[in-house]
Amino acid sequence: MLGCIVLYDLALIGLGRVGLYALKLLVREGIDKIITFDCIDKSSVLENIGGDIVFEKTCSVDQVLDRIRGRVDLVATAIPSRVAREYIPRLLKNGLNIVDVSFIDFDPYIYKELCREKNVFYIVDAGFAPGFSNLVIGYLYNNLGYLDKAVIYVGGLPTKPIPPFYYQVTWSAEDLIEEYTRESRIIINGEVSTIDPLGKIMYIEIPSIGVFEGFYSDGLRTLLRNIKAREMYEITIRYRGHLEKIKVLRELGFFDKRPMRLNDYEISPLLFTARLFEEKYKQSIPDRAILFIDVVKNDKYYQLLSILELGDPMESSTAMFTALVFTKSISLALNRDIAKDIIPLEKLHIYFNDYKDYLLRNNVLIKINTNM
Repeated sequence: MLGCIVLYDLALIGLGRVGLYALKLLVREGIDKIITFDCIDKSSVLENIGGDIVFEKTCSVDQVLDRIRGRVDLVATAIPSRVAREYIPRLLKNGLNIVDVSFIDFDPYIYKELCREKNVFYIVDAGFAPGFSNLVIGYLYNNLGYLDKAVIYVGGLPTKPIPPFYYQVTWSAEDLIEEYTRESRIIINGEVSTIDPLGKIMYIEIPSIGVFEGFYSDGLRTLLRNIKAREMYEITIRYRGHLEKIKVLRELGFFDKRPMRLNDYEISPLLFTARLFEEKYKQSIPDRAILFIDVVKNDKYYQLLSILELGDPMESSTAMFTALVFTKSISLALNRDIAKDIIPLEKLHIYFNDYKDYLLRNNVLIKINTNM
């Protein structure tokens, strides 16, 4: 019928690994009327997913808004942080609720008043870590109050170290590099400190898994605002020898964002390096997503180890773990009453068991050691 407006369950922006995995999971869950967007033509990839999926190739937020205005209430975003910085405020200003898995480099609370003004919610960091890590710590904080210690150990690693970097890229290379360049915020003795992520390399033993090297990463983010603790920090784990090589690349300027002129062209070293990583160090063997959370309050302790290992060199366990949390967050946003506010996952702690059960049903191993 002419003039009929087609309505969708949601819009999904970004069809990289996480976005595509989430789309498949959503269709499997029966959330299958979705309009999708990406800068690259992904139409052929979507042919076998099923559902009522519409694809639009565009990099323009204006074109996205033109296509979804009046057709959706919820937008899910799985895009690089530099793109999210442009998209998020525009979507909110147009009265759209958001579930975001992007590794954003800004404080989401700058949009708190905008959310209230437009009567929308913005669920942030709806992924692996930050994401599920926030949910676990939020759940424990709700039960225990002020924490003596809350430490997050996280890593997405190939099942064995692959030279020369003892690593392979299983998710956004741009956001991977951000982990090594973005200043990390940690809490020591109840005070927030900002440090160079590669300023200190540590050796970390994950129970039942092994010994790794680690560095402080900027994964606390909204936890800094919402959780009170004497000590709290995130450590990203890597195979031994990786971080010294990364430090050399950073010091040589390979991770600089500022464009440099080469003949008649300007190119960002970071973007060039990200593309090089994706081409030369893309996944060729299975990977493991590892998350170990260690929380202490007086004589109470709670340790949660979660692992996803798909065992397939063509599939990323790290991206899948991220997509599972993203998908569950989208499902909650569609089916539960979410406050019109900034909503990090620590604020969704009442759904902790729902998330945990969903992950267990999807082959995530979860072991809990506690005296609570």
